[in-house]
Amino acid sequence: MEDLARQIMEDCSLNEAMTYSFESPKVYDKLKLAPDSLLRVAVKIDNPLGEDFSVMRTSTVNGMLQALSNNYAKRNEKVGLYEIGTIYEPKAIPLKELPKESQKLTIGMYGDCDFFKLKGILETLFEAFNCLDLAKWDPSIEVSYLHPGRKAKVMLNNKEIGNIGEVHPDVLDAYDIHDKAYIAVIDMKDLIGEATLDHKYTPVPRYPAVNRDVAMLVKEEILVGSIEEVIRACSGKILEKLELFDVYKGKQIETGYKSVAYALSFRAADHTLQEKEISKTMEKILKGLENELGATLRK
Repeated sequence: MEDLARQIMEDCSLNEAMTYSFESPKVYDKLKLAPDSLLRVAVKIDNPLGEDFSVMRTSTVNGMLQALSNNYAKRNEKVGLYEIGTIYEPKAIPLKELPKESQKLTIGMYGDCDFFKLKGILETLFEAFNCLDLAKWDPSIEVSYLHPGRKAKVMLNNKEIGNIGEVHPDVLDAYDIHDKAYIAVIDMKDLIGEATLDHKYTPVPRYPAVNRDVAMLVKEEILVGSIEEVIRACSGKILEKLELFDVYKGKQIETGYKSVAYALSFRAADHTLQEKEISKTMEKILKGLENELGATLRK
């Protein structure tokens, strides 16, 4: 499945980053880690090549940000990188047993990208692994190197498997990156544990689909995942596809709000949908969005 993950990353126009398994303890301060963070508990190398390679890494984030920084210094305007690499997590220092080794998929981007593009890459990965319907995005997360309010836990089947978000401005300054950057870290073992490559055959639909677009105004802090949950819950069985195609904040939008637009596709398995059915479903969706998220229809 690792080879499949690599293929998907390359299909998403990401290049594989080459990073090191050893690093300096100084990176913990660059990442704004708390003094008691478990990520600071690292295995020291007895005979390191230098301070920059004196401990075994407990996170892949420094390596990815350093790779982005190197590209930024070379004036590459748009960069998308990924790595499938190992971290080493000791239970205690000094060592009494071998540290736990975990493989992480790490994605880093700057330039022509945003939170939703990075989220879309993860969704493409989950879809290929047949577990997209298990995915959720939970904003209640504390990660020092991510921007407050622009980060989320990545959940599969109600289990946290990683995180995603915009890199904190102070961390970007520490790496000499003067552009917005985004990063996601996924535990490969947890992902593979929920994945399956078994595909069920579904017959070609006999009846046509009906498409509708909906644009709404919501408060900035509301995640698109929450919007999608409401839309799915209000659509019943006839919602075939839900696709986010626009998120806008600007002069025409009230401060503290954003415009979010979706393309909806409806289809019934046993009959051609009538306009009355679609109108009733759309009315239910809009009412649900208003009652649960305070959303208003953008005209």
